[in-house]
Amino acid sequence: MTPPLDSADKRIVLVSIFCLVLLTTLALLFAPGNRGSSRGFPSSYSTDADGAKAAYVLLGEMGYRVERWENPPEVLPKLSKYTLLIIADPLIPASKEEEGHLKQFVAGGGRLLITGMTGAAMIEAKGVVPVLAPHDEWQTFAPEVPSPLTFHAPEISMEASARWAHLGAGQLRYYGSEEGAAVTKMRVGEGEIIWWGADSPLTNYGITRASNLALFLNCVGSPVTTRVLWDEYFHGVRPGLWHYLSHTPLPWALLQLLTLAAFVVITFARRSGAVRPLCRQSRLSPLEFIETVGALYQRKGAAEGALEIAYSRFRFLLARRLGVPPTAPTSELIRSVRERPGWTIPGFAETLEQIEAAMKAQEISEPRALTWVGELYDLTRRLGLEG
Repeated sequence: MTPPLDSADKRIVLVSIFCLVLLTTLALLFAPGNRGSSRGFPSSYSTDADGAKAAYVLLGEMGYRVERWENPPEVLPKLSKYTLLIIADPLIPASKEEEGHLKQFVAGGGRLLITGMTGAAMIEAKGVVPVLAPHDEWQTFAPEVPSPLTFHAPEISMEASARWAHLGAGQLRYYGSEEGAAVTKMRVGEGEIIWWGADSPLTNYGITRASNLALFLNCVGSPVTTRVLWDEYFHGVRPGLWHYLSHTPLPWALLQLLTLAAFVVITFARRSGAVRPLCRQSRLSPLEFIETVGALYQRKGAAEGALEIAYSRFRFLLARRLGVPPTAPTSELIRSVRERPGWTIPGFAETLEQIEAAMKAQEISEPRALTWVGELYDLTRRLGLEG
């Protein structure tokens, strides 16, 4: 038979369970998403030759409002005018629903810079064909039409493995070869889509070649009005586990479990805590003592003595607060009170003078003494002498 746990062991077990639940919850809340540098594709996190961190950092240093976009297309801003979404060489194909959200983003006034065969498939491009060329072979292209996209870019260089061979109506070709367009643009609703045959002009290595930097900045637009969203969602960077769980009832369930665990710990602590002896209350309350002393004064008829005690205590507290000797005459106390800012109390001087005169004459009735004691108590409270 297993021996029962004593109170100390039970407390350790409960505290351990509570710490485990707390650490698990904190791990879910603050666990980072799948971020990090990557190789072989233009991630804004990557410093490799094929990465694109240089272009991303450059935009920030030039004053652009640039940020990484790690959310699905369905949460793209609805008011997308002056917003550019860069999808450079996406690794993960978009679903039909995601393609629809991208079209809505562009049709609402957004701009999309997208590259490669996978990018062409995401915008349902017709007429994009692969080019049989060595992977490491850089090709040079000259501008074919004067345009803001070709401004200060007399020659670009890219490892283009795809061409847009058959352009649609209203689609412009800016750079290309006999196989097709390497850089093209088309209008979709209120927005536009810019397509490159490859992502190499914006990579850490490619942005330094020819006029690739000028082409990239021309496509991005003005830093004054343009907001740049650099997509990492289609590079595989997705929100963490907590982002998914936050849209489920799990957070509320965890909150309920934590509340229940807290009540269990508190209840157990109260029931199993150290035993302390009860405090024994005095059978004589302070009020009984006051009533006894008051009865003695009443029986003796010593209203003058009671008033003298109350008045002497008031003078002592007042003199201590004013910083004068307790033996100071009443006139000096009255003058000091009048000179002190904020201590103007109607009837203050008259009350003290009447008490002084009555005590000298030794003609004090009980009702009058009771009234003066009450006034002294009120003055003590109003002047804050007991603090």
